[in-house]
Order: sequence, then structure tokens, then C-alpha cells
Amino acid sequence: MARLGVNKDYLKKRNRGLVLQLIATGKCTSRIELAREVHLTKTAISAIVNELIEQGYLREAAVTTKAKLGRTPVKLEISPEAPKYIGILFGRGCLEAAICDLNMNIIAYERVEREWSGGQEIMEVAYRLLDRLLEREEKIIAIGVATPGPVDVKKGRIINPGYFHGIQNLDVAEPIQKRYGIPVFLDHDVQSAALVEQLYGNGQGYQDVLVLGIEKGVGSGIMTNGHRYQSNSGYPPEMGHLSINHHGRKCVCGNIGCLEAYIGSDRVQEKIEAAFGRKIPYREFCQMEDPEAERIMQELINDLSCAIISLQNIMNFEIILLGMDSIYWQEKYLKRLEDIINERKFANKKVRTLVKKVKFMEKMPVLGAVCNAVSKTFEGEMLD
Repeated sequence: MARLGVNKDYLKKRNRGLVLQLIATGKCTSRIELAREVHLTKTAISAIVNELIEQGYLREAAVTTKAKLGRTPVKLEISPEAPKYIGILFGRGCLEAAICDLNMNIIAYERVEREWSGGQEIMEVAYRLLDRLLEREEKIIAIGVATPGPVDVKKGRIINPGYFHGIQNLDVAEPIQKRYGIPVFLDHDVQSAALVEQLYGNGQGYQDVLVLGIEKGVGSGIMTNGHRYQSNSGYPPEMGHLSINHHGRKCVCGNIGCLEAYIGSDRVQEKIEAAFGRKIPYREFCQMEDPEAERIMQELINDLSCAIISLQNIMNFEIILLGMDSIYWQEKYLKRLEDIINERKFANKKVRTLVKKVKFMEKMPVLGAVCNAVSKTFEGEMLD
């Protein structure tokens, strides 16, 4: 149920979390900037900052430059002693885990590649990864999890992702939380990526952001008015299963003509083999200067633009970020996609919708997992 009232304790925690967020993401570096951004008095901001310094979240940094007029503002930064966070990505054929600080700096990282036999195996490997990382860092206060969808965010459960070795209805958040006694927060992998890109990456400064993760499946993450989209059901959006052809190919989900069935990496690989008579790695193919490669990429862009424009006319995104396998696309293809979207979208034609790659490239999904945990501190939930 949505929060209807706001008590004083909640508001205090939320303000402290917001101050941490503004400093950790680089938007503010001094008390003066914080007061201006948060619209609180300098006295109120100083009280919040002093409390966060006492708790080890912040510290005052030495300032080497002098202000031209008046006192030099004291620079604030995240303390090296501040709590840390773990993120773990349940991937198709891999597990990745990372420890990060509030600045999203990677302190430790591990990856295991494997074709999973089932839910028990993937959980056993996850526990081994988490055991090792927790031995390295004692100040972990939350664990974030990211996984292909569909997922039930409220229950912390993987439902039935396509191409996921038949793993279905796997409870993840509750078993991990019971094992380690640390809060666990789970979300869709690309929805998690949208959060980290909006806070720390190429979505910074934008309130309405669409992130697409193109691999075997096509995942989507949506930030609207600065907040991660989530329905009351607990199920994140699945743009990969938006139909672009009701007479088209049958998708693994059972629907007809889904975007994923046309631009998923396996489908593109089929086209590559048919055109060139051999397998070519996706990354290598994206860099080819060849008429057949150009034709396949143009088909991909046409299919993708069809789905994006349909959603754009509903959501009015300011920026669209491409991740996973699409980080290997040449810039000319991003520019072509951007031109088509802006030419054909219906609303808000005076403002150009941008198309870029994600900032965090290959690490985007696992850092999204970390951000699922970090964001709870920014929301005030992890603060005493």
C-alpha cells in the first residue's frame, strides 16, 4: 500500500538519505549547495551533515583553492569508513557479484560462468560468491539482487524468464536474507540498470529515462519523473514482449510478434549465419563494414524503432540508453535510431529525444544490482 502520511521520523530519514544521494552522485559538494538544492535552511542542512559525519557516512575534505570572495565552502565527500553494499546478478550463463561504496566505486568483483542445471545450483553458487565477498568486507549493510524478468519484486522471486534453463518460481531474496541476516532487495536486471544509470550514469540530469538491454531476451527499465516505474502488482515492465507484428513470429513467452523475437541476439545470429554462411560473434558483426551487415542492422533498427516509438508516444522519454549486447553498436546506428524516433514520434517534437549507450557498459547489470541496495539508503530506509 502506498504511503499516505509522512511522520517526522520518516521525513528526517528521507532528508538525510537525500543529502547522501546528492553528495554520492556528485550533484552537491558543500552545505551551501545542499541547502539550495534541498530547499532547507543552512542550519537544518548543517545539522543533517554533522549527524552523517558522526555516523561515518560523510567527511570534510581539505580544500586547496580559495574562494574569490568570502569564506571557501568546506567540501563534503563520502567517507571511506561509510558502509558498503553488495550486488549480485543472476545472469543467463553467469553469476556476477560486486562490492561497492556509495560513490559506486567497485571495491571487489567476481564472475562465475556456467550453464545452470536448475535453481538449487544457481543458489549454491550465489552463496559461495557472497561468502567470499562478505569475508573481504565487514561493513556490508545491504545486498541488492538483479535478475532477468519476469520477476516479482514484492516477493523477491524469479518467475519464469525465457532462456533461463527452465528456472522458475525461485525465491531469492528471502533465503539470502535469512542466511546472512542482511536486508536484500531484488529487481529486474534492466530495471536495476535504469536506476544506476539515472543516479550515476548517462541518465543523470534526466527525469524520464528508458534503458534497453538487448541480448537473447530484450529487457527494459523505466524511470519516470525521477522514479523507477513499478506497478502495484510488483511486476516490472517487459518491453521485449511488446508486439510489433500481430501476424508475426511466435515468441518464447507465447505471444505473437514480440520485439524480442525479432531483435534478440539469437535471432540476429540466425540472420548473420544465413547471410555469411558462418557464425560471427555479435561484437565483431557490429563493427563490420559490409552491405549485408548494414542490411541486418537496418532491419534491427526498424523493428526496434517501431516498439520504441509506440512506448515513446505514451511515456515521452527524454533519453533512451542502450545496454548489454547493444553497447557494441557503432555510433552511426545509434544516430540512425535517434533520427527515426524523432522523425516519427507524435508528441513533444520540439524537444529531441536522445539515444546513447549506457555509461557502465558490461558492468551495468551488476552495478544495477548494487544500486538496488544503495537506493534504500538514499530513500532513508537504511538510516537509523
